[in-house]
Amino acid sequence: MAPDLDILPYSRPLSADGTAEFFVKAILQERGFGQTVEFIYTTTQALRVLANTPGAIYYASASEIVPQCTVKALSVGSQVGNLVSAYQPPAIPAQQCPEKRNQANIQAFQTGQYPLTRLLYVVLNRNGRAEEAAGEAYANFLLTAQGQELIRSAGFVAIR
Repeated sequence: MAPDLDILPYSRPLSADGTAEFFVKAILQERGFGQTVEFIYTTTQALRVLANTPGAIYYASASEIVPQCTVKALSVGSQVGNLVSAYQPPAIPAQQCPEKRNQANIQAFQTGQYPLTRLLYVVLNRNGRAEEAAGEAYANFLLTAQGQELIRSAGFVAIR
């Protein structure tokens, strides 16, 4: 049996990215971070801390966490007793990593069974200049078969 440990929460600062902003809105319901949260500025730093700190916990996008060998994603759920894994079943044991790596549970993300998902958007600068044209070209490219494949290969769920 594993020892009882204090939970040591880590997060990226709210100003750092959309994931922290989503977490505060969706999970903390705008209450903000507690006083015991330690802030780390990159997921790479956080993964190093988690791998070497018993009791440490952190959140990040599945695309950043699922393939990792040194940390494990916790299953989550919106109802007690109905937890959903971020891993595509069956999960790969840590001893088999890095030869084999876990894959994201795409079906759970697409169907909404996994309760912590959010949409990502392309925002355009509507200024009638090159920035707008580039933004439109980028958004249109992401909607093509090649763009959707690149989204999938980056570990995200494609919308088409």
